[in-house]
Amino acid sequence: MKIAVGMSAGVDSTTTLKVLKEEGHEVVGVTMLLWSNDLRAPLKGSCYSSNQYAIVDECREYAKEIGIPYYAIDVSEKFRQYVIDYFIKSYKNAQTPNPCIVCNSLVKFGALFDSISELGIDFDKFATGHYAGIEYNEESSRYMLLKGFDTLKDQSYFLYALSQEQLSKILFPMQNKTKEDVRKIASSYNLSVANKSESQDFFGGEYHRLFEGETNSGFIKHYETNEVLGTHNGIWNYTVGQRRGLGVYYETPLYVINIDSRENTVFVGSKENTLTNQTKIENINWVSIAKTDKPFRALVKTRSSHKGVWSDIVPQSDGSVNIYFDTLTTIPSRGQSSVCYSEDKVLCGGIVT
Repeated sequence: MKIAVGMSAGVDSTTTLKVLKEEGHEVVGVTMLLWSNDLRAPLKGSCYSSNQYAIVDECREYAKEIGIPYYAIDVSEKFRQYVIDYFIKSYKNAQTPNPCIVCNSLVKFGALFDSISELGIDFDKFATGHYAGIEYNEESSRYMLLKGFDTLKDQSYFLYALSQEQLSKILFPMQNKTKEDVRKIASSYNLSVANKSESQDFFGGEYHRLFEGETNSGFIKHYETNEVLGTHNGIWNYTVGQRRGLGVYYETPLYVINIDSRENTVFVGSKENTLTNQTKIENINWVSIAKTDKPFRALVKTRSSHKGVWSDIVPQSDGSVNIYFDTLTTIPSRGQSSVCYSEDKVLCGGIVT
């Protein structure tokens, strides 16, 4: 097949490219250019910074080393529109965004797809080094999104928003590999990337730079007593569940319990206040199963690192889904995603309201 491979200068994507070429496929490497001279971008390397040019140089060298064509494709305007603007708006609306999920569905496997075709690059499939899998179920006529074998590296949570059309075009060759396996494969091919450290995530942890110069002070109140404990300089500096850096003193440890954008208030409380037995999600993407109005059981992950909790999933007439956890779990932040699993299959997922 003709396969375009998304490259990030990391060992996963570079090894994916090499493996596919050795299998006899006609392979081309592509990298997204995301940064458009935004001075608010992080000072450290990340996927959104001037460091992207160093990444492109590395990718070009790896592509040359393997002997395949390489292209750096500018999708910065779509990234600003779909990811950066969404990111800022979410925090200002007291929501905790998940930029990687949005980027995957709208940019990496969306705008980049379109841009590759517009450049006249012919490809049958698009591959990445994600630790996840895709299978076609003939009985249901659906593409199923599967967990990666390496539970510590599984990235299916970040991919749940992909459409059936997108899944039909994607390959995840590293599904059954561990990180150690990938490094061994890279070493066996004498790839110079074999021992390279992990690549950095969105904004390198410096997302507050997007709000530099902005202040919108308000109160920090106790969740149970409504007592004013202090003030804040912007609700975007807080997220539900946060414990450190609250800027207030209390006789017992405090956690962010709720953020009210209308009142411009951050509510804090005890550890017990951070637990809940239910949540609600909307904007549901039905993945390995078709949309249903019947309740079902699933293991639900409320964040990427969450081990999951068994839950009753109850679809609602308005298209949303109520989730009732078997055991108390940390309150999912508004704006984050909860994803439902059955064994290794991603059933559906949506945004916490």
